[in-house]
Amino acid sequence: MRAGSFLTAIKIAVLVVIVGMYTLSASVKQLSAQQAPEDPRIEPALRESRKMAGELTDKVRKLLLEELKKGGYVEALRVCSEVAQDITSQFNKRAGYNIRRISLGYRNLKDIPDEYERHKLELFDRLNDENKLATEYFEVVKERDVEYLRYLKPLKTAEMCTVCHGQIDEIPHRVMSILQEAYPDDRAIGYRLDDVRGAVSVKVALQPRPIH
Repeated sequence: MRAGSFLTAIKIAVLVVIVGMYTLSASVKQLSAQQAPEDPRIEPALRESRKMAGELTDKVRKLLLEELKKGGYVEALRVCSEVAQDITSQFNKRAGYNIRRISLGYRNLKDIPDEYERHKLELFDRLNDENKLATEYFEVVKERDVEYLRYLKPLKTAEMCTVCHGQIDEIPHRVMSILQEAYPDDRAIGYRLDDVRGAVSVKVALQPRPIH
């Protein structure tokens, strides 16, 4: 084999190794992002979080659609900002852990995100802009020696949401008047279709790890 051919073969081999290492690294990062639940405590909490988040979202959406079909924008506003809180409280009592709707552009003070949630919502905005937003995110975090499963289901702005949360020229005059009177510090308008409106946040305390 000529020297030139030999050097070319070595370069190709090195390139294959580098590509292989990069592919492995990417696979590991992807697996980490998916948060494969190897801890046996996670799967039951994750399953329940998904179920409760889905049920809460579906119930609020159903009530909103019913009111909007009647042309009841004012009642739909009440459902979104007040009735939804009552429904969330019922879910919390039933589940025995914390579940709520959160948003950076909140209307109800109960929807203000904590520091962890705020960082995640800011991340969701960036991922949404890059068309990389997933349907759910979860991880285990430790707070004051207690481990929690933190689960978030991003909520995107649907067409029906723009009646109360859209651009100023999209919101009916009567609805805007009510908003200005009832929520003088309202931060929940100015959204466009498919913007991240917020998320359903679930926080589940995990049992202590068994001591071997």
